[in-house]
Amino acid sequence: MKKELRDELSDYEHWLCISEECGVAYYTGLDAKFNKEDIKVPIWFKKDADSKYACYCNNITEEQVIETVLKKGLENMKEIIVSINGKVKSQCKVKNPMGKCCTQAFSEAIKKGMRMRNKEE
Repeated sequence: MKKELRDELSDYEHWLCISEECGVAYYTGLDAKFNKEDIKVPIWFKKDADSKYACYCNNITEEQVIETVLKKGLENMKEIIVSINGKVKSQCKVKNPMGKCCTQAFSEAIKKGMRMRNKEE
C-alpha cells in the first residue's frame, strides 16, 4: 500500500475485502475504503489482478511459477523460489496483502503448471 495510506490505515482496525469482484482492497469500521488502485502490488485473488502474485515475499508471479514448473519440472515451492531468485525470503505478514503466508496462491500456481504440463505430455 502507498506509504501515506498505510500510515492512515494503521490508526484504525481494518480488514481486507476478500471478494474477487470488489474494487475495495481494505476497509475500516469507520467506512473508510482503500481501493485496489491504492495498493502497490495487485492482490492475487482479485479478478483483474495483473500480475497475479504467487509470492509477495520473493516478488514471484503466478506466471513465473507456471513457467518454472513447465520448463524445469520443479513442483516444490522452495525449489521453485530458489530457481527463480536464488534464495528464499520470508516477510509474509508485511508483504502479502492478506498478512499470511503465500503458500495457498503458490500451491495453486504449481497445480496450474502441472495441469498444463500433463496436457502437453
